Amino acid sequence: MRNTKNGRKVFTWVPEWLQKRMRGRAQLHGPEIFGSHTTTDMNVVTDIWRRKLKRLWTLCGPWKEKPTPHRFRHTFARILMERSGVSVRDVAELLGDTEDMVRRHYAAWVPERQERLTADPKEAFSEKPTPRIAAVR
Repeated sequence: MRNTKNGRKVFTWVPEWLQKRMRGRAQLHGPEIFGSHTTTDMNVVTDIWRRKLKRLWTLCGPWKEKPTPHRFRHTFARILMERSGVSVRDVAELLGDTEDMVRRHYAAWVPERQERLTADPKEAFSEKPTPRIAAVR
């Protein structure tokens, strides 16, 4: 797959069930996963797909939060970030972002960050303070 944000190719594992669905779709509709278009303008192509998704979401609604195509990206990142052993660097590579950008947008799901944010205050306040009595005139 090609990562649009940085233009580099990213090679990653795709589940077998998804591979089968993609191959089946390709047999019916051709090799381009989002279909062929008469234009090469990606803004036009993405706009067409945004409209199709919007119609689909209208049929499936109502929603607590308005769905957007970007939600797929967020879900992908969150699922990876919630798994222990998956580094921010690897997620950044798959998303085509920098590590800083991934931390900024997906910090809540970085396990080592949450562990640190829990451990630091826990350690700092682990001992019950002893009150100091001072004489007041």
